[in-house]
Order: sequence, then structure tokens, then C-alpha cells
Amino acid sequence: MRKNLFPIAASALLMTGIAHAESSNDTSFNPKISVILDGAYYSDNVDGDGIERLDEMAGILGGHGHEEDAHGHGGLSRGFNLRETELTLSGTVDPYLDAWLSVAFADGEAEVEEAYFETRGLPAGWKIKGGKFLSGVGYHNAQHLHSWDFADQNLAYLSLFGDHGLVDSGVQVTYQPATSMYTLLGAEVLQGDQEKLGASLDGEGLEEEAGPHLTTFFAKAAPDLGADHALQFGLSYIHVGNHQEDHGDADESPAVVELLEGEANVFGIDTVYKMLPTGSYGQGGLKLQAEYFYLTKDLTIEDASEADEIGEEVTGEQDGFYIQAVYGFAPRWSIGARYSATGMTNDLEEEEKVDLGESSRTTLALTWYPTEFSKFRLQFARANISVFDEEEEQSNDDTFNQILLQYNISLGAHGAHQF
Repeated sequence: MRKNLFPIAASALLMTGIAHAESSNDTSFNPKISVILDGAYYSDNVDGDGIERLDEMAGILGGHGHEEDAHGHGGLSRGFNLRETELTLSGTVDPYLDAWLSVAFADGEAEVEEAYFETRGLPAGWKIKGGKFLSGVGYHNAQHLHSWDFADQNLAYLSLFGDHGLVDSGVQVTYQPATSMYTLLGAEVLQGDQEKLGASLDGEGLEEEAGPHLTTFFAKAAPDLGADHALQFGLSYIHVGNHQEDHGDADESPAVVELLEGEANVFGIDTVYKMLPTGSYGQGGLKLQAEYFYLTKDLTIEDASEADEIGEEVTGEQDGFYIQAVYGFAPRWSIGARYSATGMTNDLEEEEKVDLGESSRTTLALTWYPTEFSKFRLQFARANISVFDEEEEQSNDDTFNQILLQYNISLGAHGAHQF
């Protein structure tokens, strides 16, 4: 649950400053502190409703009871927006553990994005992470907003995982064997209460089952291409043992009840290629990346207004992908292009199979990096979104344009980004 944590954060920063002022040699509490400011000017050609229309994008994951409780990077209004301010504290706890805390402030409220510990120096390439963290599945999922190559989430992640991606509380174990080719194997056991995948209705008519409900497995491999090039491949699998949905309508008279529960599985593949810059300040650098996910769900109607519906199965399958390229065409300047889509397969079957339609978006971005601590980005996107009309039982296309002018400023410690 979100809380107004501004006083808490301010007090923490003040106490840290006092501690350092009293003794510059005291390292008992010496975290690295950073503050990241992110804002955007937003406009579209549908009277500012483009973000809302993205929220209505047709997909087989729907009818969850708590989506409005999570802050979102994509919740933009027409005009100027302070999207979020991220406060991060990180450091070494002792010879055995590192720790990380990241809190995002938006609209006068705050949410803990990540809060975890990670082991240091376990033998034979093993590492354990515990707490709340971004999952290691895929490639883009583990990145924070400030390290994205575009100002908003791609459609594949937005539809299948939500605007934040897959982030949850639990334990992650990774193993990096001592081989000539970089290889990483990982597994996670997570509580399983997500914005979309693995959503819980929190007592709205279904029995609350104790977690954890979500497990993941992932593997990454990177062949050696020399000093100027890098290539990485990845495979991912996600299993949700308790996914809940509400397909009822409280606005009807009498209210329509339809509560579902069951399992979901996701299979994913990702690849990233990087060519190091040939000039100064990123000029000549090239980054290509792509990911594909395939989701299936198998639910059972547990409660319904019509008793004969109870026990019926509801199944679905949906996929999504994105492909993008970013090129440094001049010192401190880059241009990027991205195509993302979801719903090439987008079938939901209850009494009969229904095709929910395909959504896609093409995005162009021009980014200027005055220094490594700041960037300014102009982004244009053309979206073609499928919205399913339940009364007509058909999908309708909704096409519109979006423009964003983003700024992203980093204060304080600035850790290295992942590969």
C-alpha cells in the first residue's frame, strides 16, 4: 500500500547528513544516495485520452481488483507532468551482504519499488537476492525507468506484465559457472501478487491462498565476439499458481458476479547486440534488442450470478514482442526506433473462442545527453490499439499519435547499468 513518505525520506537524509558531520570516519551507515527526477510534456491527437486508450488495450489478462493502487510511469496528463522522483540508497552492509532501497514519489505519495539484500562472495559463482526486486526474466524487465531507451513502456510488457514489468517480493538464486562463455542461470520464488500477471482480488469473493504463487526460471548466454562487440541471448519461463480475475459488473442492476481463479504460464526469449562507440561520447555506438513472450492461462469460474456457470473453464493465449534499435549518430546524441506489438495471438475462450485483436505501436526517439547524469528526449509514436466491444463481441481499431518531451536528471551516486 502506498503512503505519504516524504517526511520519512527527508528525516532519513537529514540523519545521514548529521551522522557524517559528527564523524567523517564513521562508516557504520554510509550508503550511496541518489535522487532521479523524471518528467515529461505529453500531447496526443485524441484530446489527451491516448494513455487511457492504452489502458483499454484488449488482452486476455483483465478484470483485476487492485490495479488502481499502483503508481504508473505511463499515467500522463495532457501538458506538463512530474512522473516520478526516485530516491535510492545502496551500499555494502558487511563482508557478506549488499543492500538496495529505491522509493518512487508521485502525486504526493510514495511506493517502495525495490528493497533487497544481495550476497557477496558466495563460492562457485552463486548469488542470492532477497526482498522486493525487479525479476531477472527477459532483458528489459530488470531496468529502471531512468535507464530505458524510450520514454514509455513497450506494448508487450504493458499488456502482459503492466507498466512496471514483473516486480515482486521473494528470493532469487543465480549461478554463474566458470566457463569460457558468459553463462547465467537463475530461479526465483515470488509472492505472486502483480498488477496483471498473478493478480489477486484481495478477498473480493475468493479465498485468499497463502503465497508464494509465482516461480521463474531464466538463462542467459553471451559468446565472446571480441572487444568491440557484445551479444547476449536469454530464455525465460514464468509459472503463476494462483491467478485471479473478476469478470463481473457491479454497475448492472442486479450486480453481475463472475470470479475466476487458476494458473498462468509465460515463455520468453530475448536477444541483445551492442557495438561499442567508435567516436567520443557515444558516437557510433549501436544497440539492438528484441524480446518475445507467449502467455497461456487456464482459469475456472469459482463464483457467479448464474449457478450453472460455476465450474466452467476459461482459457486464453496471448503473445507480444518488441524490437528496437538505438544509434549514437553524433557525440552526446542518439536516435532510436522501436516497434512493439501484442495480440498476434489473442484468443479468449469461455463458451466460445473470441479473437481480441492485435495492437501495435511504432516509436521514434531523439535523445540528447549533456552529461552522463542528464538526458532530454523528444519522442513520437503512432499507435494502433485494439479495443474489444463486449456488446458487439468484436474488436475495434483505435489509431492515434503521441508526443512526449522527457527530461531525466540524476543527482548523487550513479551506479553502472546492467549489460
